[in-house]
Amino acid sequence: MVCAKVNQIIAAMTASCMSPKEIAEAADVSVNTVYRMRRGYMVKMDCFGKVCRALGIEAESYIDYDRLKQRGGK
Repeated sequence: MVCAKVNQIIAAMTASCMSPKEIAEAADVSVNTVYRMRRGYMVKMDCFGKVCRALGIEAESYIDYDRLKQRGGK
């Protein structure tokens, strides 16, 4: 499980000019996953990667490693 850098992921979603539903469809994930990422909640790594790919961004640049450390993640 990973969480996104909220400000950066919101900026990428905005720049995509797609609605959360359109992003979810392009990524083949649930719209709930897109909303969870936008709020900075934990999501499955594969879903995180799919959304990033649909947005045309590098997933590793958008992972909030500081928050993962606080939550005990690796």
